[in-house]
Parts: sequence; C-alpha cells; structure tokens
Amino acid sequence: MLTIRPMEERDLPSVAALTTQLGYPSTLEAIARRYRAIVAGEECALSVAEVDGAVAGWVYVRGVLLLEDDARAEVWGLVVDEQRRRQRIGEALMRGAEQWARDAGYRAVSLRSNITRSGAHAFYRRIGYSTTKTSHIFWKALTS
Repeated sequence: MLTIRPMEERDLPSVAALTTQLGYPSTLEAIARRYRAIVAGEECALSVAEVDGAVAGWVYVRGVLLLEDDARAEVWGLVVDEQRRRQRIGEALMRGAEQWARDAGYRAVSLRSNITRSGAHAFYRRIGYSTTKTSHIFWKALTS
C-alpha cells in the first residue's frame, strides 16, 4: 500500500540512501542538518512515499518569492527508489506537492531537471509539465 506523508526524523536514513541513489552522495549527518534547517524556517513541504512500511521516495517543494514574476511553488528534489520506479510513486509524490502548493495559495509549480535526465523529463511531461526554458547554472565556491 502506498502512503504519502510528511517526512519525519526517523525517515532520514532512508532519505540519505535515496539521495545518494539520485547522484548526490549524502551522509545521515548531512541530511539531518539540512532537514532541520529546512523545517525550521521555510514555507515548504518535505514528504515521503511509504510502501509496505518502507520509504520508497521523497519530494521537497517550497514557496519561491520572486521580484520579476509572481510567487510560485518549486520542487527542489524528487527521488524514487531505483527498485520501485514505474509504479506511480513519483506521480503520487508530485500530486502531493501540487496539492500543498494549491493549499498554500500558489498558482503554479516549477522544477529544474538536469539535461542528462531524459527519463525524468519524459516523466514530467507525462504528468503535465512542459519545458519553458533552458538555462545554465553558474557556481562559485566562496572562501573565507
């Protein structure tokens, strides 16, 4: 049975493992630190998909305030266990994120997806998302 529910501290070991599967190697300590910072101050939802008592995926959505456009909800992370993909778990997580956005008063949901993730792009299109632009992400590490 599939259940979508708010993420809890007890889920963090599974969240760390799934985050590593997504290609972002993560320790439990790092995930716990980030989780606590997120839930302490942002208008957001962190949810997990639970199948037969085990965490099978997670989604992170938050409100984004912009000067150049109306506020919107943005999905900052979505992952489903490699062994559980193609079982509509990702779709259920996204529908939950969309409902959170509606309930919070947002009129749109956006997300970013690496250009190399063609399978993810097909998934997002299948559930009603469209590509609105392509951009580059620039990065600069700051030193003290």
